[in-house]
Amino acid sequence: MSRILHRWLPWLTFVNGATVKADVIAGITCASMSIPQGIAFAAIAGLPAEYGFYSAMVAPIIAVLFGSSWHMVCGPATAISALLFSTLSGLYAPGSAEFIQAALAITFLAGLIQLALGLAKLGNLTNFVSHAVMVGFITGAAFLIMLSQVQHALTAELPRPEQLPKFIGALFSVTPAVNMYSLTITLVTIGSAILIRAIMPKLPHYLLALIIGSVAGYFLNAGAHGVPLVGELNEAIPPFALIEFSSATLRELAPGAVVLALIGLLEAASISKAIALKTQQEVDTNREFVGQGMSNIVGSLFSNYMSSGSFTRSGINVEAGARTPLAIIFSSVFLLLILSLIAPLFSHLPIPAMAGIIMLVGWRLIEFKELIHYGKTSRSELVIALVTLVGTVGISLEFGILVGVGLSLALFLNQTAKPNVRILAPMETDEGRYFHNIMHFDLETCPQIHFIRLDGPLYFGSVDSMAKQFQDIEHSMPHKDHWVILCRGLSAIDIQGAHFLKQLTDQRRAMGTEVHLVVRYLWQLEQLRRFGVLDHIGAAHTYPGKGIAIKQIEKDMDLGQCARCNKNVFWECQARKQKGQALIAIDQLSSDQS
Repeated sequence: MSRILHRWLPWLTFVNGATVKADVIAGITCASMSIPQGIAFAAIAGLPAEYGFYSAMVAPIIAVLFGSSWHMVCGPATAISALLFSTLSGLYAPGSAEFIQAALAITFLAGLIQLALGLAKLGNLTNFVSHAVMVGFITGAAFLIMLSQVQHALTAELPRPEQLPKFIGALFSVTPAVNMYSLTITLVTIGSAILIRAIMPKLPHYLLALIIGSVAGYFLNAGAHGVPLVGELNEAIPPFALIEFSSATLRELAPGAVVLALIGLLEAASISKAIALKTQQEVDTNREFVGQGMSNIVGSLFSNYMSSGSFTRSGINVEAGARTPLAIIFSSVFLLLILSLIAPLFSHLPIPAMAGIIMLVGWRLIEFKELIHYGKTSRSELVIALVTLVGTVGISLEFGILVGVGLSLALFLNQTAKPNVRILAPMETDEGRYFHNIMHFDLETCPQIHFIRLDGPLYFGSVDSMAKQFQDIEHSMPHKDHWVILCRGLSAIDIQGAHFLKQLTDQRRAMGTEVHLVVRYLWQLEQLRRFGVLDHIGAAHTYPGKGIAIKQIEKDMDLGQCARCNKNVFWECQARKQKGQALIAIDQLSSDQS
């Protein structure tokens, strides 16, 4: 039993006194953030505030026990909450009993879909979310996190930051009405966090900054000057909920459940990978899918609405020094204790102080170093990151990810559609005699043979590019009696690519050039045989290596040309030259005698 437990939860072996202490601090910090966020996210989803608390207590524990990420905190999130509201608001009255029941039912359905995808091991689909997409998504989400807190920092009504033009316009219009008490508390909190971290980095700077912000609010008599406080909180223990389904309900909720499941998985996978970039922990996406599915299935039975990964709380969890998943478990336990025991004390916490901490977390999530690195090394990666960033900030988190993935795939397909065709020749090096690119090293080639290496996939998308490169060889290089095509660099072959090789063979033979193949890998040999390429070219013209190809082809080479050639490209050249010269001498002698 112990072996199974440690295999499923390998982080247990890393738990010690130091990690528990760090996880307790991170858990308290994250729990303190979950209260205002729970209230806000539940409001976005059209649900009573306590449902935000329920989702922040149960879902994170289930997700971290069944998932693979040690630091990603699940629960209510902005995008999922907004998506849930838009899915159900047209069918039910927000906040009504029917709306709440539908929210729990669609959460259960979405969890089943996520679990099925995880068990089917389809998590590798998220591998198409490249590192550049992740950098753009993290940075875009970080900006949204920061902008979403501006209204709390100023105590002013502003549009959602996703509506960026309206947000900026409203920001200028509300400037005269800014609550300076709120702004002061925000700045004091941010300044305290920065100062504490700089002077005493081992202390829980976020939590201490929250306390300092609350003390500042107390001395400023913030409540009397219009500064919003967290306020009185009701005791919130997640109750058991019986999910009810009917055929009509399933028909209504199924399409929305699919969308919620997929967006939730994509966000969770993206966030877990983003957090892994900072923690250097390997993430199993299939298991993460299972964790998300289980958290929503089990969570819905305890009055949780749809949850996913949270950038804000995950970032706070990491920044606060979390070492193991115990930090997330502690966070849920502390959240329950706070709501049950010390809610009256917590009610005096100024919302602007919370906003200051969240804005600071958002700032530290921005990937400045990665963007600068892309700018120096890869223009395409920089474009992907920036497009993802703009899509995330300008439209939505979901759109940012999708447009980034779409652009990544488009660039990838564009690269695969341009395989490399190179002419090689032997070159002496300190390590030995190897074939190299004749253009890069200005090498001599044999007057009778071209060794042509294909690098990349030979499929329907790359045939045109490869055909143009072969035409360039034909027009720019002298005629050769033999073309030896090296297949070692081929990464894939389809039926259209095979047809291209057969067509090339026919064209070359019509021009007096014999085509040969050097095939080293069994899978390539099987593919070429299945598509009929080997039969078309002929088994006698197919070889496992370049050396064997040279020995076989030299039997058909013109000895007269060899006798007059001074290039000595191959080891066999000197012997063939002498043999050719001898034959010429014999012919000359016979001619003289006659």
